[in-house]
Amino acid sequence: MKKLLPLLALWASACAPRINDITTTPDDPPSFRRAVLLPENRGRDMTYPNSNISRQRKAYPDLKPVVRADTPETAYEAVLAAARRMPRWNVIAADAAARVIEAVATTALLRFKDDVVIEVRPKGTGSAVHVRSKSRLGRSDFGANAKRIRAFTEELAR
Repeated sequence: MKKLLPLLALWASACAPRINDITTTPDDPPSFRRAVLLPENRGRDMTYPNSNISRQRKAYPDLKPVVRADTPETAYEAVLAAARRMPRWNVIAADAAARVIEAVATTALLRFKDDVVIEVRPKGTGSAVHVRSKSRLGRSDFGANAKRIRAFTEELAR
């Protein structure tokens, strides 16, 4: 394992930006509410760094909120169902009144834990789904958070 980590770090620097907190909404990212209370996150800064905005937009221009025609309440139910179907996700909080869902995602290979928050916000007569995924370890996520957000939006579209 110790020999693998330097190789992974080298790969990450070549293939992914040195950020580990990705969102569909860099200007107004979803905020963690429950994840900050977890013992593993005590003392961690869970705010989205402003320094990520330009690097994320350049690296992941495809990540945008999912706009839906249904009401925020109906969209929230669909989002919660999709979050519960995600492999290796554990939904830790689901607040229907605030339309916020938080989960802990576990990576397949190294079993790292990452925090996910999803907010359903009103948009016109419909809604918009805003997603954020933050790694607990490292400065680069090897592109895992962007991949997780894409996988979630694909699951939501089903």
